Order: sequence, then structure tokens, then C-alpha cells
Amino acid sequence: MRGFPKHIATVQDFKNLLADDQFKEQALSVLSDIYNLDDSKATRATTPIDPADPHSDWNTEVIDNPMPTWKQKGFVSRQAVADLIA
Repeated sequence: MRGFPKHIATVQDFKNLLADDQFKEQALSVLSDIYNLDDSKATRATTPIDPADPHSDWNTEVIDNPMPTWKQKGFVSRQAVADLIA
């Protein structure tokens, strides 16, 4: 590997980066960003405001985010991110 990766996909990637002294601080920074990101809510489009106009805006509702960033990376909970930071 050359340098710090542009995309970190999994928990194991984070563990590998934390084990390398050269990349540990950057990995901790990315983990901290993931932990501090408040993406617990998402917006879902429900129905068009004007059904006759296909380019009109949509009515929306706020829902619980089914795939927050920590879950996309493979962590089982937000607490698991905090545990890896510690």
C-alpha cells in the first residue's frame, strides 16, 4: 500500500490502519468523523406535490436512517466505533 487509502471500506481496514504507526493518527481522525457524524435521520420522498407536473418537488418525511455511515462500514453499533477509537 502506498500512502493512506482514499476509501476505507470495512472495520478490518480500520484495524489494519490503526496497527500501522504511520497511519494511526489519520485512521483515528476518520473514525472520529464517523462517530461524530449525526446521520441517524434521513429524508424520504413520499408523493409529488403536483402529480400533473413530473418536474415538481416532492413531499418528504424524516425517517430513521436504515444505513448510517457506521453501519455501512460494518460496525455493529455506534459504540463499536467509540470502542475502536479508545
